[in-house]
Amino acid sequence: MKYFIIKILWFVINPLRKSYWFIVRPTTRGVKSIVIYNNKFLLVKLNYAHNLWTFPGGKVNKNESSINAAGREVMEETGIHIRNASLIGSYKSNKDYKNDTVEVYTGTTNSDICRIDPIEIRDARWFERNNIPQDRASSVNTILDFYDEFIIKNGNIQ
Repeated sequence: MKYFIIKILWFVINPLRKSYWFIVRPTTRGVKSIVIYNNKFLLVKLNYAHNLWTFPGGKVNKNESSINAAGREVMEETGIHIRNASLIGSYKSNKDYKNDTVEVYTGTTNSDICRIDPIEIRDARWFERNNIPQDRASSVNTILDFYDEFIIKNGNIQ
């Protein structure tokens, strides 16, 4: 029941938020995290937006560091604790009329057991690097490029 109420609210409130962002064009900060376990990457599908695979992430709260936001978002969405997080890049996004700077982190975990938040996350799965699904958000390609550059410079992080 709670899921359906939130879904309905999302469809009512989201257009209002996007209209506000169109007018104001706010500057925001976000994070995405590549979580690795046994050479597999964790990807999620969101309930409230596109129906594409993406890396866990979200907004950075006021007075919160990006690295703390990365860990918090992964924990909230999947129940997984990210370890040894390293900043590997950042990119700009103007999605939904916001001027968003997204910082990308990579790190490991010692468990592949996900406890997804069913209100926010539809599905979470582990994928090998060469088997990332084609039905993915465009940001996934940018994030994977950062990861590949990081590996070339630093070697395998596992």
